[in-house]
Amino acid sequence: MKIGVCAGPEMLPLLESLGFDYIESNFSWLAGLSEAEYQQKTALLKASSLRSEAFNGFFPGGIKLYAPDGDQAPFLRNIEAYCEKGFARAASWGGQVAVIGSGYVRGIPDGMTWAECDVQFARVLEVCGRVAENYGMVVTVEPLSRNECSYIHTLPESARVAAMAHHPAVRMMVDFYHYWKNSEALCDLPIYADRLVHSHYARPVDRNAPTPGDEALLQGVLNALKQCPKIERISLECVWNPNIDEGIRTARPLMEIFKNV
Repeated sequence: MKIGVCAGPEMLPLLESLGFDYIESNFSWLAGLSEAEYQQKTALLKASSLRSEAFNGFFPGGIKLYAPDGDQAPFLRNIEAYCEKGFARAASWGGQVAVIGSGYVRGIPDGMTWAECDVQFARVLEVCGRVAENYGMVVTVEPLSRNECSYIHTLPESARVAAMAHHPAVRMMVDFYHYWKNSEALCDLPIYADRLVHSHYARPVDRNAPTPGDEALLQGVLNALKQCPKIERISLECVWNPNIDEGIRTARPLMEIFKNV
């Protein structure tokens, strides 16, 4: 299994020196760069042996996904155009998977039910999956904790709406911080092994990076991941305390356990 960090390309020299395998960049940030900015950031990537194999932060804050009046077509056209630009850039950075979390954007709007959001979000996922596939990538639905998002909290909920999209490039992922916050059990993870392709890790209590003393917790995650062979990467997505450099240096030897998957 490959080990990465959710970080910008300015972190590449440190991550490369510590033996990480990739970075996980922000999709909406990359899509929103001017052409000059995009070329500048791409130069940082080209100077490194690492690539941005994964992306998160999929949707920008102002984009509309749902139509309470039922007329979702204009939004889907905007989403497709946005995806075309974003995936073209993400693929050029070595992208393989894009995580669709974006809890605020995908939250259930006033006047809509959960079931109605399922139907409309599935259409959004189909558009994203279709464009992603054209660039050799897949998208994953990220369940988020209940205190951070009003919609899609668990793997069963993620599995249902991903299936409704009816597209092979729409997959699933697990963020272990959110997984624990929602009281899901590691023993249930293999139920979705055929659809899970990506993972995030942070400590369940404080969302920090792992530190010495977390070995038993990491071993439990490792045991679950061994039963999910399609998960090819695990990214540290953490609150960095006291700072990102120190947190990354401390976490790196502990994350080596996942090389055994």
